[in-house]
Amino acid sequence: MIDLNTLVEETGAESGLVFNIDGILVESVNLEYDGNVAAMIGMILKMCLEMSEDVNTGELKQVMIKNLDGIVVANKDQGDNCVALLTKDISKMGLLLRKMDTIFSN
Repeated sequence: MIDLNTLVEETGAESGLVFNIDGILVESVNLEYDGNVAAMIGMILKMCLEMSEDVNTGELKQVMIKNLDGIVVANKDQGDNCVALLTKDISKMGLLLRKMDTIFSN
């Protein structure tokens, strides 16, 4: 299992959460309304997963949401487990993407 506190600390993310694809929260760090966020990101991942299947582009690996005030990087493993990191510092995007790729490739 992923040590969410360590992951948040190593990447410099402001917050993170572990949840399943149905949006059921398992754990969160530094996140208000974590249950709602898990549900929303779970729905986004599920919709993207279905879209990937419909357009036959392979299995969903990662979704990144970039807005004016930060980014969200969310990964899904082979099962239904998901991890998302959130940061307001866009310059951390590369580190978040790389760290998530490393964690989910093992």
